[in-house]
Amino acid sequence: MISIIVPIYNIEKYLAHCIDSVLKSTMTDFELILVDDGSKDSSGSICDDYLARDERIRVVHQANGGISSARNRGLALARGEYVIFIDGDDEIKPEMLSELFEALETTDSDFAMVRAYTIDDDGVINSPVKADVTLVRLITQEDYMRCLFERNEFGFPVVWNKLYRREVIEGMTFKSIDAEDIEWTTRVTMRAEKISLIERPLYGYRLRPTSITRQSAGVNPAIANRLDTYLMCLDEIPTECPDYRSWCLLYTYKYLLSTRLQFRGSALYGQVKAKTQEIYEKTISELLHSRLSIPVKCALYCFYHMPALYAPLYRIHAKRCESQFDKEGFKQSITG
Repeated sequence: MISIIVPIYNIEKYLAHCIDSVLKSTMTDFELILVDDGSKDSSGSICDDYLARDERIRVVHQANGGISSARNRGLALARGEYVIFIDGDDEIKPEMLSELFEALETTDSDFAMVRAYTIDDDGVINSPVKADVTLVRLITQEDYMRCLFERNEFGFPVVWNKLYRREVIEGMTFKSIDAEDIEWTTRVTMRAEKISLIERPLYGYRLRPTSITRQSAGVNPAIANRLDTYLMCLDEIPTECPDYRSWCLLYTYKYLLSTRLQFRGSALYGQVKAKTQEIYEKTISELLHSRLSIPVKCALYCFYHMPALYAPLYRIHAKRCESQFDKEGFKQSITG
């Protein structure tokens, strides 16, 4: 059985559509755990209404504690051998669960994931991948960690498009931090040996105007708070994995530099500058001795001390790096 965990907070506009998309799944052996995280709108009532319609649905109401708290509550209640998280304002295709399950079983993977498409608030769908036929690609832990930090492909760092074997995430909980997805995914990947990627866009991620990623830096301190999260990711990677740590450092510095530029001129710039300096002092020695190429290390060092160069030069650098990916999108020569 699959345990489907849906954290819910003030999403009355989208919730019924999300639940309906799950109930239309071609795989029927699942429990749907709806965690109402102290919603102030009618989301809780919608959950209770669906509870009376389908015996596979379980509902729990709790005081507002944030998305990590809601997911942890769902994990504590889950009874399935497999676990998947779906955000309550998103949707899934009817075949997603069955294809994820089949990918896990046929490849003996620790977790499987699908590609995602985006839905804007007007219902317009955009997919970076066009595929009508299911193609399952087996990814090693090393390749996944490279994609997670070097390229940060859409769908790779997130929680919501993946089916996990229960034993792989046993004992794990989400931390109440910003960007909890990538910290969780880093820990899970360190436990996994094989990962399956289904090259079909089967998960619909909704882009809401009020989401964190669509707010400006000036009104969104959470963007700056994520700096600590990426440092936490580094802490989860053992020193015996120098390549992984190098890729994580690269991603941390990219975010550090872009965040400092975003907040320049804002009231929070002083705090952001202090935080970036703290992270710089903690990591610069390891960065300079990492397995990143000398040009990359020099570029990151110069960008930190000369931030005005970062914006125009990084666009050129990013384009050059992108061209070095092979046709499968996994290998890159940035560490060579």
